[in-house]
Amino acid sequence: MRILMLSHGYPPTISGVSIVAQKVARAMVRRGHEVTVVTASRDGQSAREEDEGVILERVNSWPNPYWSEGRLPITSLKQFRDIMNEVYPDVVHSHDSGLLGFQLVREDREGEVPKVVTCHFLPEFVTRYVGWINSLKRPIEKTAWEVAVRLLNQFDRVVFPNTTHQQAFLSNGLEAPTTVISNGVDTKRYYPAPKDGDDLEKRYKLPKGPRVLFVGRVAKDKEIDVLISAIARPWAEHGAHLLIVGRGDDASRLQELATSERLEHCTHFLGFVPEADLPGLYREIDIFTIAATVEVQSLPTLQAIATAKPVVAVNAASLPELVHSGENGYLVPPKDPQAMGRAYGKILGDPERARRFGETSLVISREHDEEATFDAYEALYEQLLAEEARNAADRVSYQ
Repeated sequence: MRILMLSHGYPPTISGVSIVAQKVARAMVRRGHEVTVVTASRDGQSAREEDEGVILERVNSWPNPYWSEGRLPITSLKQFRDIMNEVYPDVVHSHDSGLLGFQLVREDREGEVPKVVTCHFLPEFVTRYVGWINSLKRPIEKTAWEVAVRLLNQFDRVVFPNTTHQQAFLSNGLEAPTTVISNGVDTKRYYPAPKDGDDLEKRYKLPKGPRVLFVGRVAKDKEIDVLISAIARPWAEHGAHLLIVGRGDDASRLQELATSERLEHCTHFLGFVPEADLPGLYREIDIFTIAATVEVQSLPTLQAIATAKPVVAVNAASLPELVHSGENGYLVPPKDPQAMGRAYGKILGDPERARRFGETSLVISREHDEEATFDAYEALYEQLLAEEARNAADRVSYQ
């Protein structure tokens, strides 16, 4: 099967979307399919690369004013058609609900090539960056919903990582057929095990005492300032430290915030941590935490629960599907560092509760093994191909 994928970014650009696109593309290559991914170039100029058998068509790109690492893919309709003609795909799978997604639906082949899109987008994300005037937030978000739904309705199948995300779009007018496929987690690498010992502690200069971990882009939409303020109380009561893993444009502001709140001694910016070290790092911590209100699923949260860790998260978007309050962690109101800090304390002050929460996290994670994700995508491609073959036969019979 020839599969053409679209993604606004691809590693070494790190985001939830780019990681999901890469692992699905690599998995399909391992299963014997030919995969080409159209994505943004890293320096602005088009280039062809290869990643473990995946062909990367890196198209021209422009700087992103809201995310310096995540350049915007810019391709003409002619260039897009040239790629389509060269790849001659059996199915197109878009992980992009933006510029590349719009070019795909403009490149109308009258239903000859099945089109599936995985939606990694929530319109509220837009207002995090362009809704700086409160009076504009509602109309901006309303417009974002309308544009997103109009685009997705032009696909043969829309995939959502969970039912919360799916229902949000259905309630806002989505009519295209939908299905739910988790982004998945590699449970062969992320699993509970004894701490890895002094090596990780020394290399990353991990502080002694309880550790609360955040992993993700260091960006405004991640609400990391809430996590920094939240660590004050558990530091005072339990000697807890906040570890922030990731890179991004908001790092300097957040470091200044930690200093201004006199929390620099218990707030540690570890920067980028390679994926090879992440499973061991999760095993070295006591709680995973996340404060973002626009998470579609959250790969780091999946990794944390697969490692049997308690989670403290905000009660927003799709996080309640992974964090069952009082069972494997706590859900707290958004933008409430005091509530988050109290939740940390409940777990740190009760080792038996922490153990039970970790066991429940592990049970929840078993529904998200990424091999099931790859099986589901491969089956979906085959189903769409079979449907197109029947439709083609019907078109011939009517002629």
